[in-house]
Parts: sequence; structure tokens; C-alpha cells
Amino acid sequence: MRKLSPIAATLLALFSHNVLSQEAQTTNDANEALLDEVATVGYMHKGVARALEIQKTASSIVNVVSADGIGKLPDRNAAEAVQRMPGVSIERDQGEGRFVAVRGLPSQWNSTTLNGSRLPTAEEETTSRAVAFDFFPSDMIESVEVAKAIRPDMEGDAIGGSVNFITRRAPEEQTLSVNVGVGDSELAEGGSTSFNVLYGDRSDNGKFGYLVNATMWQRDWATDNYEPRRDGLGVHRLELRDYVGTRTTYGLNGAAEYLLDDGLIYAKALFGSLHDEETHYKHRVRYDKNRVELQHIYNELITEMSGFQVGGEHDLNATTGVDWSLATYTNKFFYGDIPNSADGAYYVVKFKQNVEFDGDVGMVDGVNLGDGLIYNTIDGGTDPALGIGMHLSDDWQMDPSQVVLADVELYDIDLKEKDKIVAELNVTHRMGTELEFKAGLKYRDKERSAMFFDKFFAWNETEFGPTPTLQQVADDLGVGLVDQPGREDFLSNFDIDYQRYFSTVLPVEALKGWWDDNQHKLTLLEGDSEIPELGGGLSRNFDLQESHMSVYGMATYTPSDNWTVLGGLRLTQTDTQVNGYVKVSDENGTRVEPAEGKKDYLSVLPSLHVTYSPDENTNYRLALTRTFARPDFGQLSPGATYLEIENELSSGNPELAPTYSNNLDLMYEYYFGDTGIVSLGYFYKQIIDPVFNQSYLGTYRGQTVTVTSPLNGDDATLHGVELAFNTKLSMLGSWADSFGFTANATFMDSDMDIPGRDDKVSISRQADSLYNIALYYDDGTFAARVAVNHKGAYIENHGSSADYDTYYGEYTSVDATASYQVTDKAMIYLELNNLSDEPLQYYTGSEARPNQIEYYGIKGQIGIRYDFF
Repeated sequence: MRKLSPIAATLLALFSHNVLSQEAQTTNDANEALLDEVATVGYMHKGVARALEIQKTASSIVNVVSADGIGKLPDRNAAEAVQRMPGVSIERDQGEGRFVAVRGLPSQWNSTTLNGSRLPTAEEETTSRAVAFDFFPSDMIESVEVAKAIRPDMEGDAIGGSVNFITRRAPEEQTLSVNVGVGDSELAEGGSTSFNVLYGDRSDNGKFGYLVNATMWQRDWATDNYEPRRDGLGVHRLELRDYVGTRTTYGLNGAAEYLLDDGLIYAKALFGSLHDEETHYKHRVRYDKNRVELQHIYNELITEMSGFQVGGEHDLNATTGVDWSLATYTNKFFYGDIPNSADGAYYVVKFKQNVEFDGDVGMVDGVNLGDGLIYNTIDGGTDPALGIGMHLSDDWQMDPSQVVLADVELYDIDLKEKDKIVAELNVTHRMGTELEFKAGLKYRDKERSAMFFDKFFAWNETEFGPTPTLQQVADDLGVGLVDQPGREDFLSNFDIDYQRYFSTVLPVEALKGWWDDNQHKLTLLEGDSEIPELGGGLSRNFDLQESHMSVYGMATYTPSDNWTVLGGLRLTQTDTQVNGYVKVSDENGTRVEPAEGKKDYLSVLPSLHVTYSPDENTNYRLALTRTFARPDFGQLSPGATYLEIENELSSGNPELAPTYSNNLDLMYEYYFGDTGIVSLGYFYKQIIDPVFNQSYLGTYRGQTVTVTSPLNGDDATLHGVELAFNTKLSMLGSWADSFGFTANATFMDSDMDIPGRDDKVSISRQADSLYNIALYYDDGTFAARVAVNHKGAYIENHGSSADYDTYYGEYTSVDATASYQVTDKAMIYLELNNLSDEPLQYYTGSEARPNQIEYYGIKGQIGIRYDFF
């Protein structure tokens, strides 16, 4: 908190200046009237009013947030920009938003689109179709539309809903805006810098317009991680991870359009990237191995996405219009040049020291089970949830002269997914004032390649003598051992002072050169490594070709000002081919063979949307829709390992059917004032053929074998209620004219069957509650907002019983922002994130049995935006 005091002081100064200004204004009636006028068009009010107007007049159930709305809170990437909308939640990585989910369903069951088109995916550990949006800066977004009920003219692979990010278009007049910010991070003990410039203009005749938007955001980050690893309910090792790093986000958005006599043509280009240079010191207490380990991890994770789109909108005549677009998008993930350009990977150098633990290891209810595990008190063990002990003497500390090199690991992932062409054509025809027809088609040609290996190397003692110690490696490099970053306050809120047991460490930069000098002294451990040519990691090495062809037709009937009926049908053909490898081990030895899988299917997706508006401020909505989700890429992999001696085959399943959902949505909306809304909704989903990992008897090479692979399971159901409220607080008196309050909440419940479980369980990754609460002030000159965001706990993976279900814990964050309009052109602002220092948590069965807890600390940024014109 001390490090944020300059920022907090700035906020106080802004607020004080605003209060004094208000007191001066209240001395004359003319200024009071002027203030009332400004209050109706304040920075925050303006964005909310614009978004609510779009939502109110929409023909289906949607929520909208505008660029002004995004700017009112400290949400720095596209995922974070939507987390405060009703029914929308995000998943985080290192404290930053990454994946988007709607109504608590898994992120891969939702559609995230850019300008109406689904984006390709590439993410370090995820083989799903969910897009990681931490590479995409919020500065490049014009608006976001979240569709809770899918229309026929939208892509239908969206069981939870569709989140459409709309990038900025050419402005109506010359625009130049520059935004510069600097910040601080409490835990990282480092800063941040952001820069955004937007320039656009139009030709003298107004026909040609263009826009260029460039952004950069560099920030230091840190994470304190506490990670008990379990074998059943007992802990076989405790991992204490200390992360520090620097993330840099780059974004470039270009748009141009030319107005024709009968419409327009346009072009858009987009580039976004995330470079994350990470240093990670991991201490592992191995209760089952009688040793303590130290890992030095150094890597650079890089995500890059680019896209280009051209299109047009044309009026063929007074009643018929056509729009078209052609686009291509590429998304890729890879590691940087660590330890060098030839071996770029997740680079880990490990050391170990043998120890003897105390008698608490293996103890449950006073009985020694002899299993080498530590148990939490909930299971009759000796260790509390947040205080799993080292179980070593109080004066024990890692000794660099006794800590020997264990192995070196190179873990590499290279993903590339490309939508080679996305082509779309839509035709709209009006028949009088009451009836409109729309029809169209969309085609996508997709390819995806996934390369993976995990190599382990050990010191070759036969040729190069005894394995070196940590101290010897430091001496050979000619560098001194150092304290790891953040060691002094690592997990400082825990009762146990873990850091005092740690040794000094090697500077990771020096370890890059150590690999080059010593690689020839290391031997590949084939038995531990996962290498495709040796039959390892086959399910993660595959190539995919996939095409999507959709046609639709829909009609909108408006018999009066009170009724709107929209109905239609979308047909989507999906053709998938996956090429991978199978490891075969039989009487002829072990070998790797190519494998191929194909799956083609037609999805029939009808929908009906009815809106009844008894007056201009009230909507009653009904939607009946059918949507679907394609199987994850990793589930489709034909990669498999067959072990003849065990008669077992572990594989993916290219024959998986898609998951379908029949959806019912009901919504009541009442709008009042310029930014007021009360809404209440109910939704129900019948989910057909969800996917589970299962074991069953199957056939391979003409014989019956035990197969472990993903399969379609029994149907599931989900239902819930959704509430939203936004209002100014003028009813409290004139003093509250500039204050406002907003809140939304979604409560959900689901049921599904899991093979081998007698009880009903909830859908994987489905939270039971989401809510947002915010209090804001906006008088047109000064604006401030404090917001609370909450996501309930959900089951990450189902176990054999409720005690073995693994959960992602509930998450509640508090954020704040403030801005002061210094002049018509200049605004200074303040952003504060994670004021409650909320940890991320995973646990097994109960919070008293943690699997992972991460702390990120408080972050803040102060900056200035200047609009030249």
C-alpha cells in the first residue's frame, strides 16, 4: 500500500479540487443550472446512455458497453472490458483477464468474435476453442455486444452466448487523441508504462475516412504462489513459487472506408501481441521423495494475432441491400529465444538436496500410514490449509554446497491457427414497413498445427565427473549467488516464514550462457521425456483442417410499435480432418505410426425472438434458440498410445459429436431517465451430448481393449435468473444529481450425470453466482467509480466423489477509477486494481484442502489523455 500513496494522494487532490469547485459554483444560480446541464452528459453517463439505447431498441436479448463505458473502469484488455456486464465472467492468468465466459458456462462453450467473426485460438496450455484475450488491448475497442440469445444471422456455436468485440472505425471528423500513463505494482516492486495514440480524418468531400490506433502497455508483475500437490487427499509435495516478470502488450488497429453513392467499402487491419518475460524460482518440498528441490525457470511467452478484412455495404434499390466481407486471421503462440534461438523453450534448471522429514509425514488421526504424504487437518492430519509445514528443523536451510544439479528441462509448445479465408454475404429486403427478410452465407477455411515436446537432460557423470552443485555452477559461471526477487516478503501473510528456509539462487540471465557452455555434458533422459519420435506427447502433436459453411434465412415482422417477431433458421456444415500419431507397442517392438480422424456434421439451428413493448420504456422478451459447441481441438486429436502388455489404448476421439443446447430465455426490461434500467430475466438450457473423459471397452486392431478417451455423455440442464439495475441517485435530492449506482447479478444451477457417480453434479466450470456492484460520481468535470466484481466457485474437474472434485475458488475484486477534465481537451485519470488483494484459489472438495493460492498485490496507474482535435 505504501507504494501507491502518491497515486492515492493524487486522487485525494482531484476530489478536493472538485469539491471546492462545486462549492464555488453553488454561489450563483446560473452556474448551478450549468452544472445540471453538464451532469446529463458526463463522461460516464454518456457512455451508459449510448449503450442502453442500443440495448433497448435491439430485436433480441443483448447487453452493450461502449468505448466510453470501457474507459470508465481500469480494465486494460478485451477480456476485462466485459467482466462487469450481466452474466459475463472471466478467467485470469497472473491477475489479468484471459478467457471470457457467459452465464457461468465453460469459456469454450461461448463464442468470442471480432467484428462478427470467430477468432482463431493459440494459447500455451489450452487446446480448446476459447480465445485468450490478454493480448488484445481495450483501447482498440469501439464497443462490445454480448448476445444472450443467438439470432440466425450470427454464428451459432455459442451455448452460453456470443461476445462480439467491435474495433474502431474511421471518424466523422479529424481526430487526434494521445493517452500516456505510468503506474506501480505493490507486489512486483516495479512500474508500468502505457501509451495510446489514435488519429483519424476525412477527405474534404467526406467520402474517404481513415483511422490508425496504436497502443503499448508494459508492466512489471509478480505473483506469490502456494501450491500443495496432492495424491488423493494427501500432499506429496509442496510447491512455493515466486514469479516476477515483465509483460508488454502491443496493438495496432487500422481502418479505412470510402463512401459510394449507394453505400461504402471498407478495410480493417489488426495486430495484437503479448510478450511475457518470466523469471520463476520454484521451491519444491518432496515429502514422498525425502528431498527439497530448487528450480530456476526463465522463459518468454509470446502470443501474436493479426487479421485483415475488406468489405462493403450497398443499396441495390430502395428496399434491398447487400453487405459482404472477406477476411483472414492468424493467431500463434511460441516461446522466445531462451536459452538461445535454436532451443527456445520453457527453460528449467533444477537442483535437489536430500533431507529427512519429521514424524508428522503420513500421520492421520495419530496413525502413521507410511505413505509419505502430509494431510490437512480436515482429513485428520497435522497441517492447516494455509500452513502446510516444511517438516524440517527450525534452523534448516538449503546449502548451496549440498544442493546438486538434478536435471535440465526444455518444454516447448508451438501453436499456429489460421482462418485462411472467412467469406460472408448478407442480403436484406424490406417488404413495406412491417416485414423484413434477411438471408446470407458464411464460409471459413481453417488450419491448425500443434507441436509439443518436453525434454529432460541429466549430467553425464561417466564422461564429465561428479554432478555439480549449485555453488559450483555459480563458481563456473563467475557469478555470485543472489537473493531471489521478492524473497523478503514472499507469502508474508502466511503464518509460516517459508523464505527463511530458502537458499540464494543463480541469476537466470547467467543460466542462458550455462546451457550453451554445458549442453554437450548433458544426456537426454528418454524415459522421462515426451518426444513424438519416441512416442511421447502424441495427443498434443497434430494438424487440423476444418471448414465451416453456413447458410441462413430470417424474417423480422413488426405489425405495430408494440410487437417485434424475429424468426429463422441457420444451417452449419462442419468438416474436420485431424492428422496425428499413434504409439504402438507390441511383439514387434515400439514404433510411432501416423493416424487420421475425420468428422463431418450438419447443425440445424432454428431460433425465434419475440419482443412486446407496451410503451416506449418497457420490453418483454422471449427467445427460443438452438446453439452448439464444437469439440475442443485437443479432444479431436487422433494421437494415442497403445500398450499391448496392459491391453490399454489412451487416445483422443475424432468421432466426438458436437454439444447442442436448446435454450429458453425470458427477459423484462424497464428503462427510465437517460441511464436508468431495471431488468429481470430467466434462462433454461437443455445441453445435449456434453463431453467427458471416460474409460470403456473398445476395439483396436481387431481386438477388444480398454480405451480411455473423451466421449459424449448424458444430457445436462442449466437454469438461472439474471438481474440488472442502473440509476442516477437524483431521488435523494439535488446534491445527489451526479451520483449513480449500478448492480447486476446472475444466479445459476445445473445438473449432469458423471459415469461412476451416483450423485448429480454441476456442469464443469459453471459458477453458481456472478455479481457486480458499483457506485459512481460524474458531474461532467470530475468522475469517479468504485466497483466490486464477484464470481462464485465452480468445479474445474469432477472426481470419483464430491471430496475429490477440484474447484476454482470464488473471486471478489474491488477496483476504482477517477478522472478530472482539466480542459475541454485534457483529462487526467487514475486507475486502481485489486484493492482487496484478492487471491486466486483452487482446492479439492473444500477450501480447507487447497491446491493453489496466488497473490498479485494492488496495482495502479495515473495518466493523461489529450484530445488535440
